[in-house]
Amino acid sequence: MKLLPFFEILKKPVLFGISLINILYVGVILVALIGAPLFSVFAMIAIINFFKSGNSIIIVAQEMIDIVDMQMLYSIPLFTFAGYVLAASKASQRLVRLTRAALGWLPGGLAIVTLLVCAFFTAFTGASGITIVALGGFLLPALLSERYEERFSLGLVTASGSLGLLFPPSLAIIIFGVVAKVSIDKLFLAGALPGVFLIVVLSIFCAIYSLRFPLERTHFSAKELVSALKDMLWEIPLPVLLFTGIYSGKLAISDAASFTAVYILVVEVFILKDVKIKQLPGVIKESMILVGALLMIMSTSLATSNFIIDQQIPQKIFAVMEQFISNKYVFLILLNIFLLIVGCIMDIFSALVIVVPLILPIAEAYNINLIHLGIIFLANLEIGYLTPPVGMNLFIASIRFDKPILQLYRASLVFIGVLFVCLLFITYLPGLSIWFLEKPSLAGVWEYQYDDGTVDQILIQSGNIYTRKQGDLMQIMMSEGETGKYQVKGNQLILESSRGTEEYQFEIYHEGKKLLLNNLHPVADMPQSEGEEEFLWEEPTESDAELLWEEPAEAEEELPWSDEEAGDAEFSPDFLNEGVNKQVSKGKKFYINKLSPPLGKKSGELIAQWQTEDNIRLEISLNGKITWEKSGDIKEFLFKVKGNQIQFLEEQEIVESYRFKMSKGQLILKGDQKEYVFNRLDLPVHY
Repeated sequence: MKLLPFFEILKKPVLFGISLINILYVGVILVALIGAPLFSVFAMIAIINFFKSGNSIIIVAQEMIDIVDMQMLYSIPLFTFAGYVLAASKASQRLVRLTRAALGWLPGGLAIVTLLVCAFFTAFTGASGITIVALGGFLLPALLSERYEERFSLGLVTASGSLGLLFPPSLAIIIFGVVAKVSIDKLFLAGALPGVFLIVVLSIFCAIYSLRFPLERTHFSAKELVSALKDMLWEIPLPVLLFTGIYSGKLAISDAASFTAVYILVVEVFILKDVKIKQLPGVIKESMILVGALLMIMSTSLATSNFIIDQQIPQKIFAVMEQFISNKYVFLILLNIFLLIVGCIMDIFSALVIVVPLILPIAEAYNINLIHLGIIFLANLEIGYLTPPVGMNLFIASIRFDKPILQLYRASLVFIGVLFVCLLFITYLPGLSIWFLEKPSLAGVWEYQYDDGTVDQILIQSGNIYTRKQGDLMQIMMSEGETGKYQVKGNQLILESSRGTEEYQFEIYHEGKKLLLNNLHPVADMPQSEGEEEFLWEEPTESDAELLWEEPAEAEEELPWSDEEAGDAEFSPDFLNEGVNKQVSKGKKFYINKLSPPLGKKSGELIAQWQTEDNIRLEISLNGKITWEKSGDIKEFLFKVKGNQIQFLEEQEIVESYRFKMSKGQLILKGDQKEYVFNRLDLPVHY
């Protein structure tokens, strides 16, 4: 008898027509329901999935090992340790005293104090459960003693437990950044304003709602405030230094983690002596148990997530979704509902490592900024913690305060409503989160490659000049291309050349990394690829564009740009280059920007040839170079734009720096001793 391979045996029906492989899936679900560790469930799912797909299960081990290559991974144990030391100290009591002395005289003063204190502790401990357990024991009795209604007080403490997830050094933000491969520093910046917005709205609500209670208003005492400040003399500098350092860009997240851990250890153990040295082993043990569990979950879920991506499951989901969802705003509604459900049934760390890889490619396909997506994700999970029937904070508060779970449900509903309204603002006003990101420029080297290797390359510069090259790669390299003029009217791009006029609808994707062009009057001048899929187009309005892209006061772009091939875009997963959206029908195509990083709005306006009245020539090129020509003397530099300054570089050293200003086709460069006024020339730049 011929022996079948083990894999074929597993696929054969053995029980009621069910194969062994499907029985294994059922077994994993049962094991999970009886309380098996989460990491073991993820590992088993990953092994079964890879085995079923015909791959070696060794891949699972390899994927798990890849976690060590994740940037900023070491910041997780440092921030966690710092949070646990802080929770073990008396810092919470000192913080309550300080905020009460400063704000207790306001209507709803103690309720506002509760919001601030819980947000602070959740930001440092990374888990709302710790906040409720550690602070609820004296915050709830304090609220009740001042005659706040019990239902209101229970809901307030329960809701406050997750408020700090959007503030640095929140562990949730770090994990999202690690899993999604986006800048953690930018996530910290993005979370600040929405976090403050949530606290301000809840504070106003508490102040108004508290008027219903017969509260005894406390009087402001400068003496008490000064005394409370002295008590917190060593702890106040920490958030100030941390926030200032991160938001100014002078303190990297890796430095912030080390700084926070050392600072809190020295202050709480050796200066204030709240935490005894003999307590440290216990604190280290408790914090590292959480870190160990988290890393195990992350490593095993990494294998599962990579299987999902390898099998193009997000692409298949998007292919179905685009038939029913034509724009990002409907998608965001469904995303919020989905994430609220996820927040109810999963802890935040599991949700981050499991759901983010699944949602990320779909969000990219709808052109949702990944920094904004992170804030939406965490804001939803904050509310999910409170949402019946299985929100985690509800059960923790029920156990901590010895109250029926139904009572916690009723107490939390009003706060869920307020937070949900805030969530809508955070979701549909991206400026709250990505206010600091510069609007991407249309200027760039945009390239589309057909299946037969033919390339369509459009070089766009300021002054409404573009150069277009078409052909194979050799022809692109050797050709000067055809130069023409372009106009931008709302979301329309009009290209005018000797061969006629072409009109496109356009949308810039992913901070300038991709450009979606919809040819309104397609012509058969280029070969069409086979198997093109339909893409549903939504016309962005001018107001939408301004909403999504707020120009910052200052932004920095690192140059020179690399000459990467179009398919080598660095963001991952590169969903729009494969599957359903690589080719798009009816003239709609994704052009890849070969400039890395892409140009911001200010840098894009500089790309042109310039000349002063005394014939000093300046060419600022798309390849990141500046050519300065004066009296036949030609000098070349690289350049970097920082705020309103342009810096000339030689071997990464700044050799000259000018403040610049753009005005009606003129570029004004102002140095320490001389000012130049350049007029823009109608000539194409080199690349």
